[in-house]
Order: sequence, then C-alpha cells, then structure tokens
Amino acid sequence: MDGVQKSNPFGFAPRPAEQIIQNHVNWCWATAAIIVGTEYCLRYGISPHFENEMGVSIVIEKGLPGLRRQACGYCQGKITVNALQFEVVEHAKDPEQNPTGYLPEGDEAKARALRYIITGDANKSFPEIIVAGLYHDKRSLLISSPSQIAEAIDLGNTFIGNYQKRTGSFHSIILRPTSDSTLELYDPWDGFTERYSKEQVFQSGFLTNQGAGVVQWVQYVRPHMIKET
Repeated sequence: MDGVQKSNPFGFAPRPAEQIIQNHVNWCWATAAIIVGTEYCLRYGISPHFENEMGVSIVIEKGLPGLRRQACGYCQGKITVNALQFEVVEHAKDPEQNPTGYLPEGDEAKARALRYIITGDANKSFPEIIVAGLYHDKRSLLISSPSQIAEAIDLGNTFIGNYQKRTGSFHSIILRPTSDSTLELYDPWDGFTERYSKEQVFQSGFLTNQGAGVVQWVQYVRPHMIKET
C-alpha cells in the first residue's frame, strides 16, 4: 500500500482522493477490508481484479452527507472519492438497510468486502472469514478467544480489529502482526500508525488520535480454507 498521496485538507488545488484513508465518515469497514484483502492477495499471489481502481478518483455529487473533505480529492471544481472505496461499498453494502452506502456497516458487510477484494464476488461462500469476540463481551479477547487470536497472529496476515470509541460509535482498524507478541495498528480514519503489545491491543488499551480503545472483536481470513477454483 505504498505511494499514498497526502492531500491538503483546506486547499482547493487538484488532488487525488486518499486510497487508504476513509473518504467518508462511515467507510472504515470498507477501507479496512481493502487493506486486509489487498495485502492478502499480494502475499498469496492472487491477481487483484481491482488493480486499476486503486489510485483512481471518481467525481461524486456535492452535498452527499458524511464525505470527509480532508480525505476526498478535488478535480475541476468537483469533489472526488477513491474509486475502489466507492466500488467496495457499492458491492458489499446491505442494499435494504443501507441503500445509499453512507451508513455504518457490520461484520457481514466486512466479510462481503473481503471476499469481493479477494475473489471479485462479494457473495462467494469462501474464503472463510473468522469472527472472534463480541462487542458486548466485557472479557478480554485473550481470555474469551485465545485460540483465534493466536491463530490470527501466527498466520502473520493483516486482519481487522473492531472497538467502541468513547463517543459510543464502533470503529474498524487494521492490525498487522510484527511478532508473536506485538502488532502494528493502522487507523484508516487518519493514517495513524503505531506498534503495541497484544496485551495493550486486546486488554489494557491503546491510544490513537481518536482516543483510547481496546479491540473487542476481530475478523481474519483463514487461508487454508480457501478454494481457488
């Protein structure tokens, strides 16, 4: 995911939309899936069908609620969003509960988004997406789901972590194992990146630009369950 072009959040000079910073206040789920799915494809030699969309910006109507001007692009007087973020939202959103794509989405949408990135079809039954933990469980994931957390870290693949912010809203971040006891955290809200111990991530708490948090549940891809045909 190299080559991200940073934009001036207050300027109006032409600029591309951010690729791996969410362009909309509720697109953390889609952006997280893009990062996890893309890195998965690269690691396992899967040709990404979306490669030509990654750095492309598309014009979107002004006034749509929730667009983040600091992360969106600007071209010929029009607001643009990253084409891949928009495409994933369109294919993975719940068409009945979220027809516009501008509302928050849950675990099923993130699973559809991961499958769309990896296979090109959001409705595939594979790869298997493991969900470990519950948002309302007060226990640490290291206690409630130790085998799944161990598997996610041992695989060494980037995966999605979810937590509740102090505002009460839920947010998805990226967790990238760097050893058996540490993970790199990436926040798609603003690109914040820092390394934490697994105890900090899942138990005692971490700190980002959005405040403190503890990951309450995770989603990861189980590679050996994938059927490539």
